[in-house]
Amino acid sequence: MADDSKPLMRTQQTTATEANAVFHDKYQGPRARALQIVFVILVAIMVLVCVILSIYRGIVVGEDGGLYFMLGVSLVGFVVLEIILIIFIRQGELPKEKTWFLYFLGMCVFLEAIFTDILLYN
Repeated sequence: MADDSKPLMRTQQTTATEANAVFHDKYQGPRARALQIVFVILVAIMVLVCVILSIYRGIVVGEDGGLYFMLGVSLVGFVVLEIILIIFIRQGELPKEKTWFLYFLGMCVFLEAIFTDILLYN
């Protein structure tokens, strides 16, 4: 006969210290979290500047303006991929040890934003 007192799914039990913890991630301390926030802010600023410049340049140029606009749209596509990866890591679908790939992808987005800005005004 089956024991009905056991739940079908394992539930996480947290202690009082885990429930009140400021940093739940054992891989990330306060300094690493601050560096991560600064990195995300820098990438976000670069992407916003690039998208605004591509829209502006697309309007000013006129005939080939769609090409400049598409440069900004492609950059936004890479940002969407990074956001999806962040969501997967936060939900536990990907291991936390693979966070280095987010930084690599962020640096690629940062470099693409710089190259796109150069191309917009070349």
